[in-house]
Amino acid sequence: MRLNDALLGVLLFGVAIALFLGSRGFPSIPGQQIGAGAFPTVLSAGFALCATILVISGLRSRLPAIVWMDWTREPNGIRNVVVIIALVIFYIAFARQLGFMLTMAPIIFVMLRLFGVGWLASLAIAVIAVLGMQYIFGRFLLVPLPWGLLAPIRWW
Repeated sequence: MRLNDALLGVLLFGVAIALFLGSRGFPSIPGQQIGAGAFPTVLSAGFALCATILVISGLRSRLPAIVWMDWTREPNGIRNVVVIIALVIFYIAFARQLGFMLTMAPIIFVMLRLFGVGWLASLAIAVIAVLGMQYIFGRFLLVPLPWGLLAPIRWW
């Protein structure tokens, strides 16, 4: 699916307005002329400019608002997109309770199976990838990934 630039421009303009309105409430920094909302305000102006260019470009192209690509006509195309979105929602809903590893391992496994990888390879890749991500992000990058149910037996 491809969206017309005009439609994307309207969406980006909405983001610019939300960013501008949100940044107006940032507190000022004592003793400085530029407050915390300065950069988001400038960024929102840039977004608005880009949105205007996109809208003009989209209206000039005279293309339909949505063009369905070939993959959307394949039997599993839409299913794959829906499953991936559902897996992201699953992560958001359960990562804190189950923990990163117990949430991501099934997600990686399902995605690999979805795209045709064998059962054993999917299981091995999911386990190794999750252990590797937990170690790299938790140990070296110091990203506090949730441990969830595995908190009592965490090893670092």
